[in-house]
Amino acid sequence: MNNASKNIINKINSPKEFISKKLKLKNKNENVNEEQNNKNENLFRKVKNWWPLSKISGKIFLIYTTIVLIGGFLLIIPGILTNYDIVDAMSSLGLSGSFESQSIDNQNKILDMVKDMNQFHWDYLTGIFTASSAFSDTGISIANVSHDYTIWGQIIIIIMIEVGGIGVLTFKIVLFLAINKKISLTDTVVAQSERGGNTTSQTIELIRDGFIWLTIIQIFSAALLFFAFFFEEPGTTTNNMLDTGEFGSLDTVSPYHNFLKSLWYSIFHSTSAINNAGFDLISGSSLQPYNVDGHRSYFIQLIFLFEWVVGGLGYPTFHDIKRKIKARRMGQTVKFSLFTKLNFTIYSILFIVGPLSILGTELANIDSSLIFNNYKYVIDPNTNQQIVTELIGRKDFGTAFFDIFFNSTAARNAGFSTVNINDFNAGSKTVMSILMFIGSAPSSTAGGIRTTTFAIILLANWAIVRNRNHTSIFKKTIPSNTVKRSFAVFFISTILVALSVIIIYADSAAVLAPGYVENGNNNNINGNNSIVEILTLITSAFGTVGMNPFTQHQMIEFGVLTKLTVILCMFLGQLGISNTLLAFIKPSRKQPYQYLEEDVTIG
Repeated sequence: MNNASKNIINKINSPKEFISKKLKLKNKNENVNEEQNNKNENLFRKVKNWWPLSKISGKIFLIYTTIVLIGGFLLIIPGILTNYDIVDAMSSLGLSGSFESQSIDNQNKILDMVKDMNQFHWDYLTGIFTASSAFSDTGISIANVSHDYTIWGQIIIIIMIEVGGIGVLTFKIVLFLAINKKISLTDTVVAQSERGGNTTSQTIELIRDGFIWLTIIQIFSAALLFFAFFFEEPGTTTNNMLDTGEFGSLDTVSPYHNFLKSLWYSIFHSTSAINNAGFDLISGSSLQPYNVDGHRSYFIQLIFLFEWVVGGLGYPTFHDIKRKIKARRMGQTVKFSLFTKLNFTIYSILFIVGPLSILGTELANIDSSLIFNNYKYVIDPNTNQQIVTELIGRKDFGTAFFDIFFNSTAARNAGFSTVNINDFNAGSKTVMSILMFIGSAPSSTAGGIRTTTFAIILLANWAIVRNRNHTSIFKKTIPSNTVKRSFAVFFISTILVALSVIIIYADSAAVLAPGYVENGNNNNINGNNSIVEILTLITSAFGTVGMNPFTQHQMIEFGVLTKLTVILCMFLGQLGISNTLLAFIKPSRKQPYQYLEEDVTIG
């Protein structure tokens, strides 16, 4: 073969070699990419296995935590908190004239007062506490919302109350519905976990119905409250008397005959009431200014009561009511869901049994009852709590009964009060603690273990007593997994409350309970009373109620661990023990086997 022929053959073979090399390079690149993808997938699996939160409830948990942390920061900024100056301090101390004209001792007192009055500035723990209370719709606070926050601070609080009451993902669903934007299946499932029912397909309609229902009630009640606040003057002193002969001050911020303030008060309090938040701008004593002689307003009290009852029924109940009304108009018959039947039954029973139980405990000790009697008191120097020294007159029975009815129903989920919570005896506060522990409906603005959980536990125990293998009610059988989860929720909640009581008593015993004041000295601190008060505080936090037996001075002086414990209880009360459990539980692989059974003797 000559050279010319070889050159021709080489030219023919060279493209084959080129293609072969290109294919080899391509395969090599594909192998490298595949190896990199495998490494990425392995890394993702490791991160996924390490990540402690589940996909649905974990997402809600993270969103709630983020909102509280951001809200806590916003609520400690000067300008959001009231900036008190020397004039405010002198007014609080009852001093007149200029600062320069005061004695050295008074000047030091004034400067110390200014420091104390501005103590919440940049106090992040107090900010997180208030944010947690607002977002969880609780109402327990360290700072006095009516005095310590400016209008901007109050706006932040009311936004957090509204978002917390409606639900973050629920709010997103409502917004998407308003702008006619498509809602993803993921958002629907998350919203179902937050405020929906059992059926994913009905979640959007259920949320829409609940939101519309609550918004109508909220606007209607705000309109009524505007006129009530504008035309009805609140009281500034209590019916009870200091040992000096003066009536106790309520530190009232009155909207009486003030158009703008009445308008803002109506919006704020209607939002707070429908969301069962318990926050108010009237005084540091909740609604007490509208429940004293000469200024008693049952109209305002009934509006609040109506709103928190509606707010505690739950979104699925509103949806069922709408379906029932719609079906009746069309001549059809639609049954209420088992959720609505159970929820409404338990809610109604507790609505009656609660007040009657408290009435019984107070009547059994009527001669010493502070609900049925006005009294004289002194201020305990250790806690700033009232210590009763003398009863000075019996209240009218109707007045006392309505005080019991209002405050005991508020203990279900609302947190507004018209009397000092410590006026109730230990037995009454224990009953209130039980009511707060139970709470109201799931998928509502309330907390606690929820009415349906309580109902299922009662029914399951009744089934055991009757030797039945299943739990049934209203011709329906409740799934065994739901029964197991109900018992788990009850057990974990009980442990949480018990541990919280022990932690707070150990951490803050020095500022818990008042003693007997003699010659200006505080003696005989009563630890037994403190346990009941701590139980009231913790169940109030867990039930997102807001009733607080402790003074602002005590709340400020509580230890860091105590405050963190209350924050945790409020957070879990809002999120729900069931959702909290699901937040840390990932789908598990089903095991193809199980171990042999062996019976165990129990008590």
